[in-house]
Amino acid sequence: MIRSIGLYLGAILIFACSACSDVQDIQDAETAYDVSLAVPLINTQLTLESISDRVNDLTSIVIDSEGKPTLKYNGELIRQDANDIFPVFPAIIDIPIDGPNSTWSLESLATLTSAFADNEIRKAIFQDNNVFFKLQHAEDQDVTFTITIPEFTLDGVAFTKTYTVPPRFNEADVFNTESSSLDDYLFIPISNTLSFEYTAVDASGADVPMEVTAMKLDFLNFEYVEGYFGERTFDVQGDVINVGLFDKWVSGGLEFDDPRVSIRVENSFGFPVKTDFKKLEFKTITGLVYEIESTIIDEGVAFNYPQLDEVGEVKVTSFDFNKNNSNIQQIFVDKISSVGYDIDALANPDADSSISGFLNKESYFRIDVSVDLPLNGIVNELIISDTLDFDLSEIEDVESAEFKFVIGNDFPATVNVQAVILDALNNPIDEVFDTDGITLPAAALGSDGRTIEGDDFVEFVDIMSDRLETIKNGERIVLVAYIDSKNVSDDFLWLYSDYEIDFKLGAIYNVKN
Repeated sequence: MIRSIGLYLGAILIFACSACSDVQDIQDAETAYDVSLAVPLINTQLTLESISDRVNDLTSIVIDSEGKPTLKYNGELIRQDANDIFPVFPAIIDIPIDGPNSTWSLESLATLTSAFADNEIRKAIFQDNNVFFKLQHAEDQDVTFTITIPEFTLDGVAFTKTYTVPPRFNEADVFNTESSSLDDYLFIPISNTLSFEYTAVDASGADVPMEVTAMKLDFLNFEYVEGYFGERTFDVQGDVINVGLFDKWVSGGLEFDDPRVSIRVENSFGFPVKTDFKKLEFKTITGLVYEIESTIIDEGVAFNYPQLDEVGEVKVTSFDFNKNNSNIQQIFVDKISSVGYDIDALANPDADSSISGFLNKESYFRIDVSVDLPLNGIVNELIISDTLDFDLSEIEDVESAEFKFVIGNDFPATVNVQAVILDALNNPIDEVFDTDGITLPAAALGSDGRTIEGDDFVEFVDIMSDRLETIKNGERIVLVAYIDSKNVSDDFLWLYSDYEIDFKLGAIYNVKN
């Protein structure tokens, strides 16, 4: 006997309210059986928005104000900061001071790190830098050493330090001064050189020749740098975007009117940067690989960048590969499973050294790549499915049952529906409908291009006791919809966000006492 009559009597009321019951069926059944119970089993709607609830973090459905949805597959965020491109670098060499009035070329910095190759620093502000000097003379008395570096200034005053250098004990005895902070010092080199002016005198004021004179910075580190940074390539790591075309859409085809690969760049570096596409390829579910063809690939895209009077601002550049500038529409006729890309960034691609650019510690650029599929297309024998829990194991003493399906279709396409019951191992044990299932006509299109809500379709399926015993082993039911818009129109049609395939399933159990 059914374990809780009260529970199922309550279910009768719920089923009636959800439009899945049929009072006349119940009344007719009561004449043939001791007890007839109507129970709702499934009430679900398959819409684009409901599918979006089940996609992963890198996939979303964007719906505009008119309800037109775009499926967006996002790549991993690519970002590079100033420290990634111009890292803080420990200064591992002594900067020689060749005489009381001498210069040193900043081009020698390229021997320390490639980040400074072909650079011309025209203005900079130090950050977290300390400087000290290595000094030696041959006198047997203290020597007063005073040095000025005109290119280092703080509040308009040049960097000047005075040190007392003791006598040496031997040739290896080099005096290291205490370190001095260069934080916030302004550095304005002339012709990319650094100059030194010093005096070395004994107690009587007489000049003393220096045996060793050198400056050492602990780090090359700047809060702000202005100048020309050379023609260089920033190697931006590539990525792969997995294109699911909904995990539920397992076969068939969907021809898109305007598929796109969209790229958005944020850039706060103050110098020209241009794209260099190393790879942009599309892989199908069968393993075929297509290369995109576009003038964007050949010519690149220049990023917008802030000017010298716009330090701290972020400029945005957006572009996409679409049907008008590439072969992407032809590529998406096939079933694309992933898009792989590798984009390098070329700084100062024209090698124009007359351009003064800048960067600071907050400078960065980031690249967002997405595959955008506006759901305006032609559907050709597309299969969409949904799997739901299904449990009749507690039903006892049932002579027979009648399943009642109420199905509605809002899509501008014919829909063929089948329901398959699976056991605990996901093996199919029953197909509810005979032959190929139920065929629903396409919803009619209105003058505005949207469908007009039509009637629900009702289908009854008789389930005798032996078949019911098999179905009681089921734990899940798969609702499968075969969608085809080519029976309706050869034009691209929008699959609006509020379109749905509505499934309701109820059962009337005929029970003997």
